[in-house]
Amino acid sequence: MIKNIMNPETLEQFKTLLDGVSRIVVTCHKKPDGDAIGASLGLSLALKNMGKNVTVIIPDQLPQSLEFAASGLEYVTFTFNEKRASNIIRNTQLLLCLDYNNLDRVGKMTPLLKESKVPRVLIDHHLNPAPDFALMFSFPQLSSTCEVVYRLLCEAGWLEWVDRQVASMLFVGIMTDTGNLAWSSSYPEVYEVMARLMEYGIDKPYLYKQAMDTVPLNSLRLHSYALLNRMTIIDDSIALITLDHNDLEAFNYKTGDTERLVNRPLAVKDVYWSTFMREDPDCIKVSMRSEGDFAVDTLCATYYGGGGHMHAAAGEFKGTLDEAVKIFYKIVEKVKTDKNIEK
Repeated sequence: MIKNIMNPETLEQFKTLLDGVSRIVVTCHKKPDGDAIGASLGLSLALKNMGKNVTVIIPDQLPQSLEFAASGLEYVTFTFNEKRASNIIRNTQLLLCLDYNNLDRVGKMTPLLKESKVPRVLIDHHLNPAPDFALMFSFPQLSSTCEVVYRLLCEAGWLEWVDRQVASMLFVGIMTDTGNLAWSSSYPEVYEVMARLMEYGIDKPYLYKQAMDTVPLNSLRLHSYALLNRMTIIDDSIALITLDHNDLEAFNYKTGDTERLVNRPLAVKDVYWSTFMREDPDCIKVSMRSEGDFAVDTLCATYYGGGGHMHAAAGEFKGTLDEAVKIFYKIVEKVKTDKNIEK
């Protein structure tokens, strides 16, 4: 049985907010992943089923690997339609902020959201939410924002508005944010949530194939190149992969092409910690994965201004790739000498 976790008072306030508005904007973080897309589209579809006028505004381009999830659905990409998106945000009555804990995580949309006078509602599962929201449904202990959305719909008594399409979106988000339940799924209720979503008749094999086991050809070649030429194994147990802008250009990199690359070294026996660094135009993107009792969320939070789950985390470094790598090797030395760095 799935236990209620929502604050009843906050839930009632949210219901009151929804009752008083018709125009709603749903937003997610820049460089959206499966959880951000699944939660945004899933919740928006449920709200549309309720009769609300909802617009999903995504900060930038969807990764190719997730285009299937949004196929046939309406959303606005801010970087492609900045004028239209800005007008919609300025004229909305309610802002729903999904899968991010800070307004600075929405890229060029940040000033608009900060200037907006309408209520902002946070629906998220990341640590340390900023005090920028009228209401917060923040549950870092849950697997994903999609799980938060499902529980919210359930506890609000809105399951009648959940259909096969809504369930599919939420399923994709939970699946991708847990590595198909490989991490962030150590408590039994997440499996019950997944089971309930499957009761809507979703096509699980198709969703898994598209979200977890399908990549563009250039992405496959980039992964192969990175593993062969840009991976270092330290002490047979720690992996580091780095890709600079020249590497990315050589393989015609597009958003999402390096998705799950950081997971690959964990297939090697005795490797318990994998780190991937990618040189983006505005920062060095850092992703970490781990196994066993080794926590990477604390590492990403402490050294790269990020966070995440115990076994899956990310951050950003405002400097050069060489500088980010030097910090990484300092962390490695600290890990070797300080076993208390584990969670």
